[in-house]
Amino acid sequence: MGGGKNRGVILLKFLAALLITYSHMGLLFPQYGGLVTGGAIGDGLFFFCSGFTLFLGRTDNFPNWYKRRINRIYPTIIMWALLSSLFFDWNWYVEELIIPPRYWFVPCIMVYYVIFYIIRTFFMNHLKWVFTIFFVVIALSSIWLLDYTKSVMYADVSFMRVYYFLFMLLGAMTAISKRKERTPLRAGVYTIISVGLYYVCMGSYKLDSTLCRFQLISLMPLLSTIYWLFVFCDAAKVARIFDKSWMGRPVYFISTLTLEVYMVQYALFTDRFNDIFPWNILLTYIVIFLIAYFLKCSSNLFSLLFKEDRITWEKVCQV
Repeated sequence: MGGGKNRGVILLKFLAALLITYSHMGLLFPQYGGLVTGGAIGDGLFFFCSGFTLFLGRTDNFPNWYKRRINRIYPTIIMWALLSSLFFDWNWYVEELIIPPRYWFVPCIMVYYVIFYIIRTFFMNHLKWVFTIFFVVIALSSIWLLDYTKSVMYADVSFMRVYYFLFMLLGAMTAISKRKERTPLRAGVYTIISVGLYYVCMGSYKLDSTLCRFQLISLMPLLSTIYWLFVFCDAAKVARIFDKSWMGRPVYFISTLTLEVYMVQYALFTDRFNDIFPWNILLTYIVIFLIAYFLKCSSNLFSLLFKEDRITWEKVCQV
């Protein structure tokens, strides 16, 4: 299941889809708004997986390599623009198809792809130095540019996007490094500790504004969380869930829809079913996954229209 793909990455993509969606579910249970969290971890997982797979993918000249990235993302954007206009009365301008204002991740990752191609081509054997240099530059830039008298690192500010480049680099370093086999227990404990430290940091910044000047420190436990969560998911014992089709198939299915889930979720959140809380959360997840799969099939069909390949249901419905 998943062919030769890394099962740890598949699990991370699955978790990313769940966490990113959950972090936007405030409308579904406004009385428990403080529980709406996990977005930064979900985004970190997504960018980590992107960096991981980019460095293990096949090499090519830049135009063809970048074309594959475009062919993965933009058919989905175009089809979602069409479907959301028809069924959700969303208005799209032409320039929004290139840089979608509702989805900061799209222009962000398209720029990162260019930088990553340069790094992979010329600095493949020096990733630790590349990571260190980017970390220092990003840290100094954030101190210089951001108002650290309040919690802003993971707020809705443009500079927030820069931090996630470090997670892509972390994914790249992890992909090409020789890793020792870790027990899931040890990796799980490190993950819990890292998550705990991250939320202690974030909580302290909100409770005491004087501590906000130190909020850059929260990057360390967040990076640690993503790394150890991968090590946990990559453990042989954990990856055995794919040997059980009733567990492995849904996980793999959802992991292939991370982009589509990210695109459709904003149109599907509603408070109509808040009276059946917490079941409205499960219902919303199911609806989002179904619509995301429909978008995936629509995007596949759209892509096939411009290829010489014969159109078949198998290709249209492929995940």
